[in-house]
Amino acid sequence: MFFSSINLPNILTLFRIFLTPFLVAVLLYGKDRVAFWTFVAGGVSDAMDGAIARLLNQKTVMGAILDPVADKIFLSATATVMAVVSFIPVWVAIALVSRDLIVISGVFLLKWVETPIPIRPHLWGKVTTLTEILYLFLVLMGNAGYGHPAHLEEISYMTVTLAVLSGIFYVHQGIRWFQNHSK
Repeated sequence: MFFSSINLPNILTLFRIFLTPFLVAVLLYGKDRVAFWTFVAGGVSDAMDGAIARLLNQKTVMGAILDPVADKIFLSATATVMAVVSFIPVWVAIALVSRDLIVISGVFLLKWVETPIPIRPHLWGKVTTLTEILYLFLVLMGNAGYGHPAHLEEISYMTVTLAVLSGIFYVHQGIRWFQNHSK
């Protein structure tokens, strides 16, 4: 079953997961340009895995589960280390990582109480992830010396606001799903 799910989109998703420790290391060692390009490679792999899966009709259950997990691992690790090295405010990293932990915990909790829940991204989640990627990209770009992006503070507020709102949305959806299926 597992090996039958190995296709190019899933390989790209796994690449993003395995890229995460390298990105963490280059951030911690102050290799700002390498960190920027590593983050770009992760972002490109994220865009490509979904596009290829749709284009070549290679969607799999493994990919549907693994892709959002890979996003959360890659982005949460990046935000955490960027806060540690003072690239972004700690409160921003806490908000972003907390939202991901709450969503993942909710999914595991629903599975634990045997509530069938479809794992499908919602527009709120997609917009939040895209905004988070944009924010982290712009910060890394500036630290790598590729320009000084304007309005980073405003983008950080927008990113956190979307993270909080999408987190509330997913918690609400999880509660509704539980209530509808526990009768």
